[in-house]
Amino acid sequence: MRTELLVICTLALSADAALAADPSPGSGPRAACRADVERLCPDVQPGGGRIAACLKKNEAQVSAACKDAIVNARQRRAPQGPSSPQG
Repeated sequence: MRTELLVICTLALSADAALAADPSPGSGPRAACRADVERLCPDVQPGGGRIAACLKKNEAQVSAACKDAIVNARQRRAPQGPSSPQG
């Protein structure tokens, strides 16, 4: 249950950024989620977070590959801070 909540939150917060940040056309969230977007969100216009909202709304039907790609993209984009607080 906690993993599902994490995935839902990740989708909601990062799908647009992750999809936009896909560095190459054949890899990353854009490629991994293409079939999901076509199947679940065929009439949704890109931009303004509409694709992310559609994927979040249909999270139960989003493929594992798409979810994993979004999570991985978010982790790559996260700033790498120091491993321990400085004091």
